Amino acid sequence: MRPIGENGREPIAIFRGGDPPRKENSRKMKTPTLTLFGRNIPIYGILFMIGLLLGAVLGAIRCKRRNIPRMEAVVAACFTAIGGILGAKLLSVLTSIDVIRANHLSFWEVMRNGFVFYGGLIGGAIGMFLYCKIYKADTLAYFDVFAVSVPIGHSLGRVGCFLTGCCFGMEYDGPLSVVYKEAADHNVPLNTPLLPIQLIEAFCLVVLYVVLEITYFKTKKKGLCTSIYFLTYAVMRFTLEFFRGDKVRGIHAGLSTSQWISLGIVIAWAVIFALYVWNKRKASSAPLAPQSADGASAGEQSAEQKEQNHPSGN
Repeated sequence: MRPIGENGREPIAIFRGGDPPRKENSRKMKTPTLTLFGRNIPIYGILFMIGLLLGAVLGAIRCKRRNIPRMEAVVAACFTAIGGILGAKLLSVLTSIDVIRANHLSFWEVMRNGFVFYGGLIGGAIGMFLYCKIYKADTLAYFDVFAVSVPIGHSLGRVGCFLTGCCFGMEYDGPLSVVYKEAADHNVPLNTPLLPIQLIEAFCLVVLYVVLEITYFKTKKKGLCTSIYFLTYAVMRFTLEFFRGDKVRGIHAGLSTSQWISLGIVIAWAVIFALYVWNKRKASSAPLAPQSADGASAGEQSAEQKEQNHPSGN
């Protein structure tokens, strides 16, 4: 056994490989924190902020590749962050409405706790889209810059989930299983071996980030990195959801809320790609205007004749 994090005298969670631990009814509800300047700051929040800053720094470096002024990228990031926070909170409330009603949670309790990544992703994308439309920016170029940064920041968030206990995996009594002695999330089954699905997703996200970073600097094709990110993460998330143990996230017709969103992303991207191919083929098959021997089109010739027949008065 090896402690992963400590809160007081007992570890928050341990990796294990021995006999199953004895289940207990007692529960401790402490959030792992880091003491800085005399204040206890939740580790999840620290990792979240590090993820945002890291994504912003990497995005700033990437801007030069697409000729995007860094100050404009900062403003776009603000639009994205506002949309992301609002979207993450809104989807959290929608998926937890029954829990909120059952526990009579106040508005501030609801606002203080709970964010859903997919809500943040969709909200952030809407914020970015609005910025590009308002300021007439190159939408695909901006999306590519930020799409590459998302996985690395998200991976740190998943590590925070692991330390907090949320987004936990299914019961699994095997190599690298994890046991929570205490957890901030009251839904976590204590003293029960679980699959560390949060760390598995974090690893997959790091791999995805490396692929996107290489792709970004290998090609200048706009929209490619955005497509790779959305499609790959949608498939990844759809698969990993089968190994989650937190049923509170919502199950509908056998699939979780995130799985339905993943399906929606794949279908939407398939439709967009089909329309793109159809429009490209339509443009390439359009008949060209007939040209004269000197290369001028019929329209240009008629304009010249009209000018000769009706000279200007200058």
